[in-house]
Order: sequence, then structure tokens, then C-alpha cells
Amino acid sequence: MIAIAAIPLLYLIKRGSEIDRASLTNLLLRDRTIEIYTTTILLASIVLLFSFIVGSTFAWLIHNVTLPFGSLPIILSVLPLAIPSYVLTYAWISIYPGFNGFWAAVLVLTLSTSPYVTLVAVASLRRIDFTQVEAGRSLGLSQLAVLRRVIWPQMRVSLSAGLLLVFLYVLSDFGAVSLLGVNTFTRNIYTMYRATFDRNGAAVISLALILLAMFIIALEFRLRGRRTVIKSNAGIVKTHIKISVGWLRWPLLTLIFTYALLALGVPFWVLTTRFIQNTESIDISSLISATFSTVIASFAGATLAMVFALPLGILLARRSGFIPKLAESSILLTHALPGVVIGLALVALSSKFPWIYQTLPVLAFAYALLFLAKAVGSIRASLQRIAPILHDVSETLGITGLAAFRRVTLPLAAPGILIGFLLVLLTAMKELPATLMLRPTGYETLATEIWAATSISKFNEAAPYALVLIIIAAIPTFILTRPDKSDSQAQSEGLIQ
Repeated sequence: MIAIAAIPLLYLIKRGSEIDRASLTNLLLRDRTIEIYTTTILLASIVLLFSFIVGSTFAWLIHNVTLPFGSLPIILSVLPLAIPSYVLTYAWISIYPGFNGFWAAVLVLTLSTSPYVTLVAVASLRRIDFTQVEAGRSLGLSQLAVLRRVIWPQMRVSLSAGLLLVFLYVLSDFGAVSLLGVNTFTRNIYTMYRATFDRNGAAVISLALILLAMFIIALEFRLRGRRTVIKSNAGIVKTHIKISVGWLRWPLLTLIFTYALLALGVPFWVLTTRFIQNTESIDISSLISATFSTVIASFAGATLAMVFALPLGILLARRSGFIPKLAESSILLTHALPGVVIGLALVALSSKFPWIYQTLPVLAFAYALLFLAKAVGSIRASLQRIAPILHDVSETLGITGLAAFRRVTLPLAAPGILIGFLLVLLTAMKELPATLMLRPTGYETLATEIWAATSISKFNEAAPYALVLIIIAAIPTFILTRPDKSDSQAQSEGLIQ
């Protein structure tokens, strides 16, 4: 499994080693490369800050304040996960043709990534025993002190991992920054590969991006430290009581509605309007074909990811030491790679075997590699919550080995496995650069059809494909984020891995 995850990295190292030292130095130290590095880091950092502010604020409101309309606020806060960043970008450009540049990318990517922070923050808050908060207050601690000494230590791990996901998301984004004209690493790598056919140079730039991702991952591991869980010994679990703020609930709800308007309302209005205005020009057969292709490819990728993820999740949940640590690092690093890098590696690898080159299995394999961490994180979190005593009891009953796993562990872990599958399915539906590079000839998905139209400013032609993509992506998104979901920890852990 570790070897499979390392395939893209090994390819890049091989390619990068083929460049002589002088060319390597010139490529890495030229002004353009330094500018790309600066732009990428600055964009990711600003989006990280804004997503933290938006996501944590919404999570606090949803968890602590009595807001109108029941579960609607959390649904509106999280449903933008179903909208790919390039579709959101397309919608804004349709309204404002001059919508481009660095700050436009900041807005789009903040709208796209804030739900990750909201989800993990809400899940973390729900796992905190309210008696601990009341105990802190009874001891004379201020609200700020309770937040710092009771709440934050229990939220730190999940929240830091959620912010890591935001940073890696921005590093790997291709569609939005390309449409907005922001020259980041992913855009530059794709240009070098497609326009100049400089695969060695693209490999070197990819390795530079990997080094940045490795640094960020290591920093996150160090900052989050050990997981802190504060347990109550009182034997009583008190239900969290939300705050009633009277008429202030409406201005607070307006904050969430404003976000939903920007992240959901704009794309739905633009896509629906253009769809209605151009119904006669819609190629129904092409739309149906692209929809089926999207579902088939993403389903195949999600299934393959679960085949890899199940043994890895078991390993990480049940074992510690060097091998599990190495496996986790390899998975995270692969997840940090942009789709264009995975595509670049698999194009080179599959081209040596004509019978698999540009085939659906290769595309499904790319999806599995890209999003394996999501599946592993969900499965591991689900397995870690299964009480060890259940395994001991099964052994006393004569149920051991595979039979114990099939009859005891698997049914209890099933919700986490399902969540992992849906996470990969959702993300694969939206994947663009890897699909562009690896799809079979003539195999068009909704994402590639959207890109083909929007890249040449044919926004009307892109609308039907974008609308259908949002609709089908909303299905797994709603299942993952529905308020009655009891397996919230597996959900949050799967998202942040």
C-alpha cells in the first residue's frame, strides 16, 4: 500500500533527476518560479485565515445559539461542498466578466473551503461534555478562560487538521485559479506539461510543491500535539443548552444566509437562468453521456479507494510504530499532491503499457490515489471508537480472526466505511485536472465538459453540465452533512484526513 501511494513521488524524482544541475538551478531560482511560490503561499495563507474566521464563527453560532429554521443553518453552511470551485468561478465570471485576479481567487476559494472548517468545528463542539463547561464556570473561570482551558484543548486536533485540509485544497486547486488568471504552482505545472511538453521541468516544479506540502503537514503535526480529551468523572452527561439571543438571532442568521447567497445562490441563479434561456441548444445525448461517465468513473474510483483504505484503516487504528506512521505520512503526502501531478505521473507510467494507457481503470486508480486519505481517515476513526472489550467478548464466545471481523467489527464500522466511500465519490465527481489528463479518448465527464466550454468563454454551453454536476454532487453531500447523522466523529475525521 505504501508503495502504491509512493508511485507519483517516485516518478517525479526520476524525472527531476534527468535535469542537469545548471538547468535545475535556473528553473528553481528564476524570478517567475519565485513569484509563483510567493503567490501560492500567500493565496493559501489568506484563504486559510478567512476560512477559519467564517467556518469557526458559523460553527459557534450553529452549536451555541438558538437560530430559526431548525437545521437549515448548518445545511446552508455545508452544502457548498457540492459545488466545485471552478463552477463557482464560472458563475461569478458570468455575472461580472471582469471578475479575475488574486482577490477574486481568495473570495472563491474561501467560499469553497469554509464548510470544511465548519464541519470539523461543529463535530468537535458536539463531542465536548457540557458539564465540563459548567464546572469551569462554577470555579470562577471567565468565558474566555473556559474557551482557552476547556474547549480549545479538545478542539485543537480536529480544527488544525481541518485547516490543513483547507491549505492543501488551495495548493491543489487548478480550475478556479486557471479561470481567474492566478499563476499558482498547479496552473504552472499544467501549462508546462500541455503547452511546452516540458515534463522534466513540470516534475521539478511538482517536487518543489511537494516539499512545501511536506513542510505544512509536518508543521500541522507539531502544532496540534497530542490529542487532548477531558473526561468528566461525575457520571452525569448534561445536554448542551443553546443560548437564546432574542431578536439578535435574525442578524446572526443573516450572516449564514449571506454566505449561502454568495456560495449557493449565485451559481444556482446563474446556471438555472442560462439553462432555461438555452434549452433548445442543449445537447441532451451529450449531457446524459457525461452524467453517466461521471457517475461510473467516480463510483469506480471510490470502490477502488475502499479496497485500499480498509486494510490501511485497520492498520492505523490497531497498530502504532514506524510502519503505521510511514503509511499515514505517505497517504497524507499523496493527498497533498494536485490532480495534475498525479495525472502527470500516471500518464508517464501507463504510456509504457499500451493496453492500459488512457483507460477507465487508470482514471479510477488516480481517483483512489488522490482521495485515499479521506477514506482511510473515516475508516480509522470508526474503528477507533469500537470498544476493545467487544473483541475480547467475541473471543470468549469462540469467534476469532476473520469471523470476528465480519460479525462484530465490520457491522459496527459500517457507518464510517460508508462515509469514506461517499467522501471519495463526492470529491471524484468534481476532480478536473487528473480527469483531463487520464480520461480515455472521447470519454467526457461533466467536469471536462464544463472546462471545455468555460475555458473558451462559452458559458451558456457549460450551464447544463454544471447544473447537473451540482445536483448529483449534492446527494452525497446531503447524506454526509444531514443533521441527524449520529456518526459525526467519523464524518469529521474523514473530511480532515
